[in-house]
Amino acid sequence: MELIKVRNVDKFLGGTKILDNVNINVNKGSVYGLIGPNGAGKTTVIKTLVDIYKPENGEVLIDNENISDNKKLKSKLGYISDFQYFYPSFNVEDMIGFFKETFPEWNEKRHIQLKKLFKLESKKKIKHLSKGMKTQLALLLNLSIMPNILILDEPTSGLDPVIKRKVLNLIVDEVSVNETTVLISSHNLGELEQICDHIGIIHEGKIVLENSVDNLKTDVRKLQVAFRNGLPDDIKNNENILNIESIGKVYQIIVKDNLDIVMADIRRFHPILLETVDMSLEEIFIYKIGGEGYVFEDIAL
Repeated sequence: MELIKVRNVDKFLGGTKILDNVNINVNKGSVYGLIGPNGAGKTTVIKTLVDIYKPENGEVLIDNENISDNKKLKSKLGYISDFQYFYPSFNVEDMIGFFKETFPEWNEKRHIQLKKLFKLESKKKIKHLSKGMKTQLALLLNLSIMPNILILDEPTSGLDPVIKRKVLNLIVDEVSVNETTVLISSHNLGELEQICDHIGIIHEGKIVLENSVDNLKTDVRKLQVAFRNGLPDDIKNNENILNIESIGKVYQIIVKDNLDIVMADIRRFHPILLETVDMSLEEIFIYKIGGEGYVFEDIAL
């Protein structure tokens, strides 16, 4: 069941079209990763999802209701931005009190559990918190409201490796225990590979690919091949091959479609080595999107 539906959304900022006919589908109880280079439109998508931005065209539906000015939906929606905007004169305890009063589903038991995990000083002023500490506070607050949907924009930015691991585990627990639906934006594909069910890639304001992680890993495959007399020209010209690189006498061949056909074609030339190699999500995006003319140099590897 699709819980979040973004339908034909256009968004302009300062007279420039930032989002161009964006369509996104997020299943209930899943983790959806939104990735793309800087300036691709990730944060604009997220701000449109949570109704900070109003689209010029299209709509955002949550459980088949429009998010626009919908207080009922927003009361069950957690949102953590890349930059936290808390009241700077408040301390940690003040912000907790503010959320308690604002969100009717605040869960004190959950709040106490999370306080033990993050260990934030209750009397410390917000303005004296580091970026990582503000992110931890945002997670504590937004998970304590028991959200149906959690929207995260670079949630591990500024966190040390130990806390980062705890945060990723928390996200997975939210989905498995509470059936929370999560949409997360990140440059770090390694993190997304650990937790995401589906991936959407945005480039220049357009969604250029949307698929499950499992399907992506079967769609693009890597072969290691070696021949006694070098790589035959017939294989070099195969239309199902995205990329060929050589490491000594061994060729690494990236296949985008029809793996069985490519392997049968290679066997005609009696290779002395032919094996498939597992690919990471990072490699898949580099080859899949690079092969379609998109540039992703600034995505973390």
